Amino acid sequence: MDGDRRQYEFSGYRLDGVSRELFGRDRAPIMLSSKALDVLLYLIEQRGRVVDKNELLAAVWAGRVVEENNLTQAISALRKAFGVGAGEHRYIVTVPGRGYRFVAELAADQFVERRRSTDAKEPVAGAVSNVTPIRTHPPKALAVLPFRSLSSGPRDELFELGLAETLITRLSHSRELRVSALASSHHLGKELQDPIMAGRQLGAAWVIDGSTQQADGNVRVNVRLLSVADGAAAYADTFDVGTDHVFALQDRISTAVVGALALKPIVVPERACSPCDGDDPAAYRAYLRGYYLLQRPSEANLHEALSAFRRTLDLDTACTRAYASMALAYRGLVHLDHEPDEMFGLAKAAVAQALRLDPDSAEALTAQGRIRELHDWDWVGAEASLKRAIELNPSLMEAHLALGHLLVSLGRFDEGIAQAREARALDPLSPLVNALLAGFHTAARQPEAAVKQVQRALDLKPDFWIALHVRGGMALDRGDIRAALADFHRAVESSNRTSQMLALYAIACASAGERGQARAVRDELETRRATRYVPATSLAAVAAALGDTSMALDELERAHREHDIRMIFLKIDASWNALRAQPRFQALAQRMGLVGERGYSRL
Repeated sequence: MDGDRRQYEFSGYRLDGVSRELFGRDRAPIMLSSKALDVLLYLIEQRGRVVDKNELLAAVWAGRVVEENNLTQAISALRKAFGVGAGEHRYIVTVPGRGYRFVAELAADQFVERRRSTDAKEPVAGAVSNVTPIRTHPPKALAVLPFRSLSSGPRDELFELGLAETLITRLSHSRELRVSALASSHHLGKELQDPIMAGRQLGAAWVIDGSTQQADGNVRVNVRLLSVADGAAAYADTFDVGTDHVFALQDRISTAVVGALALKPIVVPERACSPCDGDDPAAYRAYLRGYYLLQRPSEANLHEALSAFRRTLDLDTACTRAYASMALAYRGLVHLDHEPDEMFGLAKAAVAQALRLDPDSAEALTAQGRIRELHDWDWVGAEASLKRAIELNPSLMEAHLALGHLLVSLGRFDEGIAQAREARALDPLSPLVNALLAGFHTAARQPEAAVKQVQRALDLKPDFWIALHVRGGMALDRGDIRAALADFHRAVESSNRTSQMLALYAIACASAGERGQARAVRDELETRRATRYVPATSLAAVAAALGDTSMALDELERAHREHDIRMIFLKIDASWNALRAQPRFQALAQRMGLVGERGYSRL
């Protein structure tokens, strides 16, 4: 089809004929069958005339005998994707007795040729200023699913994940690929047996599907590279290797995949290679266990992750990724009410060692960027580190999300949301990514997008406290105190009573006139402070809600001295709106370079 070369935009939707993806108004991929996409492409190409049903059947189901019901189902799926009912004709009109016609107006009524070079910077010819620019993607979107075990006996989940993770790590070195994050691939690998359906839900054009079978100390590994568009295999092979060498297959498989996709060869600098990448199975398993726990950040899991990374380094002292991941684990503990100077001191030492081993480690640069943002308040340095990480590895979801977080906190909402959307494209099934993007939309005063996004996060994980935090904050700011109290109460329990959630619950109580309950929360936090670190911003927020301006400002000044990580939201957090006219608050905001008129979020 001609549409295989083109992209189209209409009414906020975008159809990419290269990757065969339909994107919604929020730029999230919309899942459609291959034939429904073919029908939409053909109708768009033939826009301006009624397309006969027989012509559509012949074009889309060429060479096959199918019933008209197949076409009807495809049209119904398209209307459902566009959120219109069966009797509505907003995008596709049914002409009784004849066929169908595409009637939506295309952006500037033209197509935009897809860039063949990801390095092209000039504007697309013919683009008009009132059309949202089309974001340039790498030409190939690829997902690697966990390798399914065909062996009898208990599953070895780390083994299945490990083969996928080594491939993702190696293929991410290609600038011509957008490789989905392991977390989303792992989620779908457990939920779906159909690799094509999994690829579609991950927004991928290609999917690597594999299986393993172990016997007598050897492993047979089967691997296929499948086109999500039609299920065709572009590459397939079988490897028989010893269990001690199975994780080292990534070089052979990635080379074959790159060749099948006609990409430039992947060149990995020698300093970026380490036994913990798979050559040493024990070191790699230790690293992978730490990584697995790091993606599920409870306090217990983060401490276990740190132990796993230390075990990795006992086995491989040159494991850059282990040092970088340790830094992220220490940072995670700060979010769970651990003392910032102590945790970030350890994180800085880990990052320094990682960068000594490999100055171009994207993972280490991401960790460095987070430290510069959250602890050092070095906005320029943080941005430089994170942009360098993305330059080195455009598929590193954590780098895009961190950059989005930084830019939103600085009030650069469009740029920040664009980075968060890229993170979501790489890891679409992450509750954290979806919840934070909802919070960013709230900060940017985009409530409709925020509502849709936070619901997606809760669909993925119903009791996820960060998503409840965001939704409760939205309810609080629109005056729905009862809904805010319900969400904050759930979030307090699911977060194990973190100070941040207790403070928000107290704010809602004060707004509801339950000042006694708000003071009880304040007392709980002050009692806790006697034995462990409590972020001063939590006590400042409660004091501000209770109208104790002087105490709130005292606590904010303490938060500044202690490098409280939530000070980075001084510009956009609605909790401080009642304090913004105070000279002491303005002086703090000026010192941090975060002067703002009003906050619109509870980030």
